[in-house]
Amino acid sequence: MRATRLIPILAVFLAVSGPVAADEAVKPEAPIYFLTPDSDDWLQTAEKGDFLPLMSRFVSEYQATFCGIASSVMALNTLGITPPTAPRWYPYDYWDQDNIFSTQVLKDVAPVSAVEGGGLTLAQLETLLDLSGAKAEKTFASDTDVAAFRKAAREALADPDAILIVNFGRAEFGQAGLDGGGHISPVAAYNAEADRFLILDVARYKYLPSWATAERLYAAMNTPDSSSGKTRGFVVVRKP
Repeated sequence: MRATRLIPILAVFLAVSGPVAADEAVKPEAPIYFLTPDSDDWLQTAEKGDFLPLMSRFVSEYQATFCGIASSVMALNTLGITPPTAPRWYPYDYWDQDNIFSTQVLKDVAPVSAVEGGGLTLAQLETLLDLSGAKAEKTFASDTDVAAFRKAAREALADPDAILIVNFGRAEFGQAGLDGGGHISPVAAYNAEADRFLILDVARYKYLPSWATAERLYAAMNTPDSSSGKTRGFVVVRKP
C-alpha cells in the first residue's frame, strides 16, 4: 500500500524536477572573470591596444542605471575629447558623470531623473556621445551577425582613435538573477585563439572585468530592450 502511494508522488516529483534540470542545463555559461589563470593567459596574447588607455580611465557607474553614462565618460576621456569645465577639476580637463549632462544632452537625450529611472537605450547612447563632441555609430544586433560584429569590433580595437561600447542583456551574458536586465560597458581586448572579448564592466562594485566569447556576447546583445522596442547592440566611438 505504501509503495502504491509513493508512485504518484514520485511521478509528480520527476515531472517537476525534470524541466528545472533542463532549464539549468541551457543557462548561459558564466563569463570568465579577470585575475583567473585563463584571463591572464588570454590577455598576454590578446589584441589589446585599448586596454591600458581604458584601464587608466576606468570608472564605476555612480548608480545601477548609469552604466551608459560611465562608459561614455571612459570613452570620451580616453579619446581626449575636450569636456566642458567642471568646477571640481578646474583647471584640468576631465569628463565625469555630472558634466556630461550638458544642456543639449538634457534636452535631446534625457534629463538626469529619466536616466536614473531607466538608463540609456542604444540610440540615446549614440546621441549622448555625438552631443559630447565624439562621432558615434550604433549598430543594432538584429542588423548584423556574429561574424560581422567580430570584424567590426576587432577593427575598432585596432584603431587608436576608436572605442567599442557594447549594450547587452545580463541574463543572456551569463549574469542572471537581480542583474538580469540590460547593461552597457566598454570593450578593451580580444583574444583570437579563445575568440573572447574582454569587457570592462563599469559596475565595479559587483563584477570584475570579464571575458566572453564572441557568440555569447553577440547573443546577449541580440536581445530586446523594452525601452526602445529594438534589440541591443554596440556603438563605435571615434574622434571627429
